Amino acid sequence: MLWILFSALGSAANAGYFIAVKRLLATTDRNVLAAGSFFITGIFLLLLALVRGIPPLGNELVIAVIGTSVLNIIATTLVYRALPATDISLAVPMISFTPVFLIVSSFLILGEIPTLLGIAGICVIVTGSYLLNLSQTHTSLADPFRAILRNRGSISMLAVAFIYSISLNFDKMVVLNSDPVFGSALVCLVLGLSFFIIRQVSVMHRDTGQAGFTDTVHQRLAAQAKRKGIMGPYIAGAPAFTGIGIMLTIEMITINYAFTLQIVPYVIAIKRMSIILMVFYGTIIAHEGEVIRRLAGAGFMVAGAILIILSG
Repeated sequence: MLWILFSALGSAANAGYFIAVKRLLATTDRNVLAAGSFFITGIFLLLLALVRGIPPLGNELVIAVIGTSVLNIIATTLVYRALPATDISLAVPMISFTPVFLIVSSFLILGEIPTLLGIAGICVIVTGSYLLNLSQTHTSLADPFRAILRNRGSISMLAVAFIYSISLNFDKMVVLNSDPVFGSALVCLVLGLSFFIIRQVSVMHRDTGQAGFTDTVHQRLAAQAKRKGIMGPYIAGAPAFTGIGIMLTIEMITINYAFTLQIVPYVIAIKRMSIILMVFYGTIIAHEGEVIRRLAGAGFMVAGAILIILSG
């Protein structure tokens, strides 16, 4: 049952990451934030890998790194566009659909099949996210789904959940063809470099617009990038990027070790318990409202996670 401890630690780090990103996106260009955070995470992991020793590398490592990097560039971009425009307690829970998508993708890519109790737990987690979108104004069972469709942030995060269901399998392939530390270091360094290039192309085309931002912030971010040059925004944001890098490092190490002990859908389902922490933050601390309903939905997710633990 050691995989449960690793998954829980990864869950807490994941919650801290999303909360920090939500706050930083109010003042930081999303591509700068992504590039700085992933690059620092990659450095942390690479240093740790050098201390441990470079592991034997499998033949599928390059394909796995490229696959997960491409998918995570798309997913990260969608997340960073959605968070500034949507309540974190509504947007992030959509990622709880990942275990459902994982049932299909894990079978097709890795040949992993959950037990019936595990599937039941995953379904309960999804039911919890349904409750999160209930409202007193709803008159039919389909209204919460319509509410999701009307919320662009929620739709984006649902797309992210689907992308994660594929990329997480490539993540496991990375681990199996290296180890949890060195493989994650490669992925993060590729992501950091990719977002750095995306940022520079964006500056060249004077495209600094971000979903959910006001015109004032648009103008300030553009002026900041021009005034500080290429590396200025990264130097100024180094303390914040380091904090996020620490959280991502903890998350990646613990989750990837859990992947070596249990099948992907179970690990990710436990990791999604981070939603409870984020809903608590959004409703209680950030005053996003609907405290009882949204926490009730989060409670269902806990129940689903317990079923998954029992199935392991």
